[in-house]
Amino acid sequence: MTSWLTMILTEEKSLSAARIECSPRVYARIRHALRAMLETYLPDRDIRIVSEASRNDETALPLLCHITEDAPRSPSSLPVLQLGPDHPAGSITLTPESALTNAGDSPFLRVLMSETTESLGLRRNIRLLLDDSRKTRLLISRTQAIQQASLEKTQTIQELRVSLRMLAARNAPLPPEPPPPEQTEPPAPPLVVPLPPENPVPDPLPTPPLWFRAGRRLKRILRPRPSLPVLPVQEEPDMEESSPEAVPVPAPEPEPEPTSNPTPLSIRRVLFVAGEPDTPGVLYRCYRNAAAVRDAGFEARVQACAAVGYDDIHWADVMVFWRVEYSGHVSTIFDLAETENVITIFDADDIVFVPHYARVDMIDGIRSIGATEERIERCFSEMRRTFLRCDQGSTTTAELVFAMHSLRPVVHLLPNVYDMSALQRARMALRMRGEPGRVNAGDGLVRIGYATGSRTHQRDFAPICPTIAEVLRQRPEARLVLFREPVTHRPVLLMEEFPSLIPVQDQIEWRDMVPLEELQDEFARFDISIAPLETGNVFCEAKSEIKFFEAALSGAATIASPTGPFQRVIRHGETGFLADSPTDWYDALIELIDNPERRVRIARDAYHSVLWPFGPQAQARRMKLVLTSMSGDEAAALAGETHLARDRLTPAPVPVIPPSRTLFHHDALGEAPVTVVITSYNYETHLLDALESVATQTLPVLDLIVVDDGSSDGSVALARTWMERHCDRFNRLILRQSIANAGLGGARNIGMDAAETVHVMQLDADNILRPEACKTLLDSMSDSTAYAYPLIACFNEHGPVLMDMSADTHRQPGTPELLGDLPFNPLSLVSGNRIDAMAMVTKWAWAAVGGYYVSREAMGWEDFDLWCSLAERGLHGHHVPQILADYRQHETSMTNASTEREAHKARVVAFVQARHPWIRLSAERAKPRKS
Repeated sequence: MTSWLTMILTEEKSLSAARIECSPRVYARIRHALRAMLETYLPDRDIRIVSEASRNDETALPLLCHITEDAPRSPSSLPVLQLGPDHPAGSITLTPESALTNAGDSPFLRVLMSETTESLGLRRNIRLLLDDSRKTRLLISRTQAIQQASLEKTQTIQELRVSLRMLAARNAPLPPEPPPPEQTEPPAPPLVVPLPPENPVPDPLPTPPLWFRAGRRLKRILRPRPSLPVLPVQEEPDMEESSPEAVPVPAPEPEPEPTSNPTPLSIRRVLFVAGEPDTPGVLYRCYRNAAAVRDAGFEARVQACAAVGYDDIHWADVMVFWRVEYSGHVSTIFDLAETENVITIFDADDIVFVPHYARVDMIDGIRSIGATEERIERCFSEMRRTFLRCDQGSTTTAELVFAMHSLRPVVHLLPNVYDMSALQRARMALRMRGEPGRVNAGDGLVRIGYATGSRTHQRDFAPICPTIAEVLRQRPEARLVLFREPVTHRPVLLMEEFPSLIPVQDQIEWRDMVPLEELQDEFARFDISIAPLETGNVFCEAKSEIKFFEAALSGAATIASPTGPFQRVIRHGETGFLADSPTDWYDALIELIDNPERRVRIARDAYHSVLWPFGPQAQARRMKLVLTSMSGDEAAALAGETHLARDRLTPAPVPVIPPSRTLFHHDALGEAPVTVVITSYNYETHLLDALESVATQTLPVLDLIVVDDGSSDGSVALARTWMERHCDRFNRLILRQSIANAGLGGARNIGMDAAETVHVMQLDADNILRPEACKTLLDSMSDSTAYAYPLIACFNEHGPVLMDMSADTHRQPGTPELLGDLPFNPLSLVSGNRIDAMAMVTKWAWAAVGGYYVSREAMGWEDFDLWCSLAERGLHGHHVPQILADYRQHETSMTNASTEREAHKARVVAFVQARHPWIRLSAERAKPRKS
């Protein structure tokens, strides 16, 4: 038994301290043999063997296993070897559900110790297994020694390389001139010739000095061959790479003459160097930031640190080192980066560059993952060395920016963000549960999810565990969702540290951990997501907002600890709850469990609040500002001005979504590129024309949402009947009606809230889209375009409306009257609105500025206000100079019936100018449109 147990301990590479509990009689029989075995093979492990009857608190190390003569009394989360009389002779089972059971006088041991041929064979196989284990450990030890020797040699080479460079800088002799040619040879040809000969014969070159030859040879040794990338990264094609054909090396270009003003740097290419390429963080800090660099108009690559070679460094203008520990290889990278004038940035998503924080009382994960303070401190020290070699820093939260400023003055705040694939997966998972925004009965359960992905959150979860247990006891319909390892089913949380959950263990749902790309599916199963952190702990206070925005994307309401980052993004009671004390956690949980309507509303508002700040479009803007600031003094000043101006902007409110009810819902669960939103109020006469114009769009897959704002005519019945007959044409069809007349802004916000596509086409029920409208506008927009608008032709009951002789315009009389005929320029909004509401708007841009305003007293200029708000945040539109829609002029239009009435327009002007003091309207008086 001692041999088997020692072999188990040998395989636990990360285990440094633990205890083995034995029942008294077993303790007396095996402790000496087991201790001798441990001292022989594991002298550096603190493995204590204690008697169950006499153990005390001083030996309270993590429990490795419990050896008893009886059946185990409680399950363990540790994998153990089980031998015993309850198993068939010769059986050996490795299981996480049972502790190590002493075999005693089991039939298996009797067979094993007998002198039969079978027992001799078993004992021989056991000895072979142990011998193989020893050989494996010996090979690992030798491999580590070779690696250490290789690192030392690399450091020596680096020191020699630096010495050679210093010698070259101090004492660089010019190469000797070649000897003059003999007089018998013909005179040399002139230096400048029209064309070189097809096979030129090079003149003999002088022998370089010794230091030059040694340095060149050393450079060839240090320059690694290009290798295949270790990480699955989608790279932009490098148009400057040489073709497979052999080409001559071009002669060096002459250096430009020095000028008084240095040439601005040209930042085009960014290389992300991943120090931990096999961890989930590489997706957030390398791949998604590399995508943001590309979206900003630059080139980007991601490479594992160990695979970075000279060609990568030569390619890059900027190198971002994420969680890279210093080493000889990293030192070489920095030396070559300095030679190539590459700007270097250290990136971190935790305080991993302050070595004295590597203490168990500050970072509980050190204990729970079985690491040692010394190893983590060494890791932090090496990352700090990497940071000190870098020119700048970048990180995820304001707290981390502050911590970095003590080492580097320039630190960029680049939060963790989602990407479009994560957004699409999150919303699809939510749609699988039913229509987003509606309270779905389902199975009647309310799931409280804790999506922790590593065994480092014991101390975060401990304070709220008794409260959650009490909530589960009081609310039988509640379930706590926890995660476990897929194969072993070991819980991510060490459950033996949470005995308060034992009485409610039937209300715990265990889910297997999933790959990161499937995490949004799990969030979509939650009704409530909890994000507890140890407040007041400097390490936890710097954690990013990932658990909030990922839960919000999937429609889960969040309760989080009031750390700095969570306080800045969660509006307490509106987009989530902040809870510090057990009472706060209890009240928030009970409120969300007992009030499903509020739970859904908070989840919806949280989703709208994270769409812009944690989206790829915002990250691309931040990245462009960061990279532009590195292109010289003027660029840095302009980037600084823009950055400071953006920081002074007041955060936008969450869009106001008036209460509504769903009258018709069809979802084929496909992915459409565009949603058309039709807003209608007593437009039974014209509604069918608008609906048919959407059905004839050239986009094959399309979503359609009709919002009726409390009509009193037959609009609702007409829309519903039409939708029922056109389900095959659309991916999603939704008919919503406001509970009370909300006005144009409220109706549009209801439609935007129901949309699940990035691009949303706005259409009033009395207007018409031409067949190619959606596709043409969509194709004209880039990833960063907030909205696009077309030319719009006016018509009435007599046909097209034509320009008259009195019109003060450059267009000829008799030509069609057009709306939206000016190219995009935000300054054109200063004097008034030049863009009609019939435009394609992105949902993230709508959310970024708080949606359309909702005010019946100032109804009519909601679209103008939206364009002004987008201009204030630098979000650009795009004009498509093509007639793609038709505007109906009639006496009952809202423009004529409401907006352009003298008293009402005065209120509208005052309202919008108060929101945007920079506008100076050129036409404040009412001017009804002719019909």
